[in-house]
Amino acid sequence: MTVTAQQAMEHAQAAGGRLVDLTCRESRGQEQVCRWDLVVTLGQEPVERAAAAWIIASEIMKARTDLDDRGYQLWREHVLAGTKLAGPDREHVLLHASPVFEANDITGMTGYVGEWLWYLLTRDLPPEPGRSVEILDPPKSAVNDGGPDGLVIHRVPGSELGFDFRLWEMKKFTGKAAKPADTLREAWQQLNNEGARYMGQFSWGGRALVPDLRTFIGSMPRQWVDRKESSNGGVSIALNAADAPNTAFDRSHLHFTTHTHLGALQGLMVAIDELEDFTKDVRGYVWSAL
Repeated sequence: MTVTAQQAMEHAQAAGGRLVDLTCRESRGQEQVCRWDLVVTLGQEPVERAAAAWIIASEIMKARTDLDDRGYQLWREHVLAGTKLAGPDREHVLLHASPVFEANDITGMTGYVGEWLWYLLTRDLPPEPGRSVEILDPPKSAVNDGGPDGLVIHRVPGSELGFDFRLWEMKKFTGKAAKPADTLREAWQQLNNEGARYMGQFSWGGRALVPDLRTFIGSMPRQWVDRKESSNGGVSIALNAADAPNTAFDRSHLHFTTHTHLGALQGLMVAIDELEDFTKDVRGYVWSAL
């Protein structure tokens, strides 16, 4: 790493401390069935890319350690100090980091980072008028794990059910084969064909939920099957900035046909220079203490 974790962290904090503070978001496709947002990173300097990589690395480790505050602090202190963990401390942190990063599988890690790009860029959006985020969970803990990729539940006062939700499918495109449009088509077809099964894979029994939200969540699988206007689909793609097209998601409705109501489809494209190299930077910060 040409930029130390300490330098990356300081630059990230100076910019605002969030991934959205290092990106620019533009709304696209206003005349399309599927509207979408293009998110691009700000600046090309190594310290700016490093700051974004640091934010993602830190957020990933924070989520993976969960309630294990000691594990996260051990990792953070050693990464920022540029020192290696040893003995039981290393073993402690390794159990959180190794499932994703130990194998150094660039294909799997890039997809995992792509999911975190979606999550952080969604989590830190400004509040929408008349609706608030009720449920938005971090990406699943395993690389290449099957099942649903992302879900957002909004509270919408005055709507029929009081809430709505969007089920998201995440993909990466690294320019090694085909075109971004082919990857988008695959994602929408997957959501079209597997969305109902994905809805049956969520588990909510162990969560403390307020009564009206609990009732809504209990009905979500049937909402999807019945194509209710409270159920929606989304596709997010992370790709190299050089591969980002000017037009995208314009044929999404031809591949995701289960839901046809207004606003049923939404897209997100996250463009980063040399996505795989960026993923290696994220991995570099996570693994530098190990």
